[in-house]
Amino acid sequence: ASAQTNVIAGDVARAILEDFRPQYLFLIGTAGGHSERESIKLGDVVIANYIDYSGYWKLKNGRYEERKNACDHPSLHLLENFVEGLRRNPGDWVNALRKPRPDQSVPKALIGGIVAGELLLGDADNAFQQKILTTYQKALAFEMESFGVARTMYSSRWSVHYNPQFLIVRGISDLVDRDPVDNQGQREAWTPLAVEAAATFTRI
Repeated sequence: ASAQTNVIAGDVARAILEDFRPQYLFLIGTAGGHSERESIKLGDVVIANYIDYSGYWKLKNGRYEERKNACDHPSLHLLENFVEGLRRNPGDWVNALRKPRPDQSVPKALIGGIVAGELLLGDADNAFQQKILTTYQKALAFEMESFGVARTMYSSRWSVHYNPQFLIVRGISDLVDRDPVDNQGQREAWTPLAVEAAATFTRI
């Protein structure tokens, strides 16, 4: 995609589905992780099994009330037959990584919920960012494209003859619940490693 946000990701996904009619669609990139959930660390990989959208709220009586829009969720077939096999045999993708890690860590792959919104979460002290993190208490990672793809997949199922399936694979480039002062520096240092981890996991 040419840029971030769910709108752009949804447009790209729609063009791909209309022009090529693929059986599988993979969204690969980076996300911010929550360090207190599943012991996520920088450079780990999160594969989504559920997608929440944090960009739709109603302000009422001084409160934020979450609203929902329907979307598809990642393919159970791909999660069971592709992802679980690599999680059982992590050496198949971990050993293929080439970029050295500054902390010598070994990345792990986790399956869990992802939250897609329209804000780049870069300030752990910000009240609205904290609201998002506490509202989606089980989410492992936070990013800005998955809902656009998931909504496009949902709206594309108008024919019994075409049943595309998709998967979201994200490398963790920063921790959204920590390091409010140097979040950008953390992201710049770890994005290449996070991208490599997500791409290598998917390619293998």
